[in-house]
Amino acid sequence: MLRTGQRIVRGPLRIAADGIGFPDPRPDDRDAEGILWPRVTGEEQGDPLYADVHPLHQRAAMEDPRRLLCQVGMGPATVTSDGVLWLVPRPTGSATDPWRPGWPAVRTVEPPVCAAHAPLAARWCPRLRLGGHAAVFVRRAPLVAVDGTLYRPTAAGTVATRPRAVFELDGDGHQEVDARFLLAEHLVRRLEDVTPVDLRDPELYRDAVPCDAGR
Repeated sequence: MLRTGQRIVRGPLRIAADGIGFPDPRPDDRDAEGILWPRVTGEEQGDPLYADVHPLHQRAAMEDPRRLLCQVGMGPATVTSDGVLWLVPRPTGSATDPWRPGWPAVRTVEPPVCAAHAPLAARWCPRLRLGGHAAVFVRRAPLVAVDGTLYRPTAAGTVATRPRAVFELDGDGHQEVDARFLLAEHLVRRLEDVTPVDLRDPELYRDAVPCDAGR
């Protein structure tokens, strides 16, 4: 999440044959796929803005499958023999309700959590609080896509053409989105082989320590 005093910088952007970029390129502007990400100005201080996703924190929390990070504390997410702890929006009563047998794999841009911060994430994240949520342990969560804004060149500069475009990382080569002209906002993981867990279960919090303790 962003904090007061921070701002997401999405431009100005230059356009070239190799895609979009900032006029003063930096090595950390792009991810391993070469996709451009916004910049964030301001210090990691001030009050948290729970409704505003920090795109670079989201990327850091989701990028490395060996080190998935908690969306609240940005420390290690909780991992058990059942998998990584995740909170997902819960469409109660539908076929995609994870409390029903045979819950299908779903995509999410929400990073996982540590057990100590799970109740905070459920309360603070507007999507989880307003629409309901489910807690699940996830055994497989492949990185499948990057979503963001697609740009195209014009004589006057760049123009956003699709406010939400998705570049499929596991596609068959027939992409609808040219990654060179995508300004990323989120990494997307697909959650597979899930086990529901009740956030009211005290066993979930046995020996739980906030992931950012000691920083």
